[in-house]
Amino acid sequence: MARVLSEVLERPVRAQRVSIADHQAAVLRSGASEGWAQGVADMARALEEQGFYGVSRPSAPDTAPTGFRQWCEEVLKPALLA
Repeated sequence: MARVLSEVLERPVRAQRVSIADHQAAVLRSGASEGWAQGVADMARALEEQGFYGVSRPSAPDTAPTGFRQWCEEVLKPALLA
């Protein structure tokens, strides 16, 4: 995904894994309330424990209505340029 974003946006994009505690701290630094930051941490913990979509299977490239690259080109890039 980072590679596709880099190509579509014509600038470097990288993915970096952060700990739940670091993510929660970043949310607090951005001005969120303690409750909101805790909710984000709880959600991240659940995703880590249950898998990204829990027991259901996410769309695969051949079953998704729009591919990631197409969405980046048609929706994300224009929104960032606006």
